[in-house]
Amino acid sequence: MKVYVDTNVILDYLEQRKNVVGENLSTAAFMFFAKALRCDYYIIISDHTLIELLNYLEEQLAESFFKMMDRKTIKIHATPKDRELAKTIPTHFADALHIVLASRAGASMIVTRNVKDFEGLFKTVRPEDV
Repeated sequence: MKVYVDTNVILDYLEQRKNVVGENLSTAAFMFFAKALRCDYYIIISDHTLIELLNYLEEQLAESFFKMMDRKTIKIHATPKDRELAKTIPTHFADALHIVLASRAGASMIVTRNVKDFEGLFKTVRPEDV
């Protein structure tokens, strides 16, 4: 099985984030990535995700994460055609591009905290539900 990972799940793990009521989000993200390392599935990560990550993280931290996950990661690069197609999807452009890339890479779902942003457009689940 291949699953596409939204940027927010990686940030939950690396920044040990909590939600607005103080619940730890990093544990679910950690378990999600641990399952990938145990060969439960492959994760798809795009260059679009990397660009988003670098808006929040130091490059060294992002690179160490990708190095740790390398053997269970499928990398995909956004093309101009992907960007044009994303403009036709009725959601925020960044999420639409994630949808296009997940579809092109053959992902069975997108793992994200923002399930509502993808509702009716692509199968999405939270990391704790994978």
